[in-house]
Amino acid sequence: MDIFIASNRQLPIRYYVQEAVWIRRGGSTKLPDLTLPFFVEVEIKNQYYLPIIRDYIFDFQRQYKQTEIQILIKDTAFLAAIQDMLASHEQTQHAITIYPLSSS
Repeated sequence: MDIFIASNRQLPIRYYVQEAVWIRRGGSTKLPDLTLPFFVEVEIKNQYYLPIIRDYIFDFQRQYKQTEIQILIKDTAFLAAIQDMLASHEQTQHAITIYPLSSS
């Protein structure tokens, strides 16, 4: 997977067929960096479509008064782009932490 998004609340699944972006339920994958109970796996082929992920996170946050989100990203270019997109949207009631996904 390219990106893992974990949260303290149940995350919705989404399929964007035209853009080849798949946000699906996390399987039995055990990632030591994820400490939150719910997660989705994101498959994305083109950095051009990263705003879909940003909008997904913002839509999710709008549903709740408080959220905690952890994002693990394999691709360093995706990592930098997501950090830039989410940096200007920090809110105290919606914590977001972003980590590189270690390839161990």
